[in-house]
Amino acid sequence: MHSPSHAAEIRIASRRSAVRPDINLVGLLSISLSLLIFFMLVPPRPRGIRPNLPYAATATLQPGAVREDAMQITILRDGQVYFRDVQIAPGELPSLIRDALRAGARKEVYLAVDSRARTGDVRPVIDQLRLGGLASVVILVNRPGNAVEQAPTR
Repeated sequence: MHSPSHAAEIRIASRRSAVRPDINLVGLLSISLSLLIFFMLVPPRPRGIRPNLPYAATATLQPGAVREDAMQITILRDGQVYFRDVQIAPGELPSLIRDALRAGARKEVYLAVDSRARTGDVRPVIDQLRLGGLASVVILVNRPGNAVEQAPTR
């Protein structure tokens, strides 16, 4: 015996798909977690301006040059001067050095001069360093065949 409601139930059941819709978040979560771990473990890019440093066979390693509070002055090929990562005029160096020393920086400056920079661009910077009260200047260089190292000059 078939009733009209029973026949309607059979028609509705035959129209239903065997596939049930659901959202599987396992793939999304695993990729998100992988990206999170990747970006947490990958070291940040090196900070600072990177000049083309000259080579010196007698270079000695200066680990203080990579400290966060290190006073690094960079002179690029075109004569631009940077104190840490900020472009400055050479005349601003004495006040910046005094501020850095008050903040606890070591009384030593690391000078990174591009190998193609003119001597006329370097002299005013060294004069300003002396006006700032610093006599200890370390000139950063590359050692042939090795990683970047620094040669001290006094």
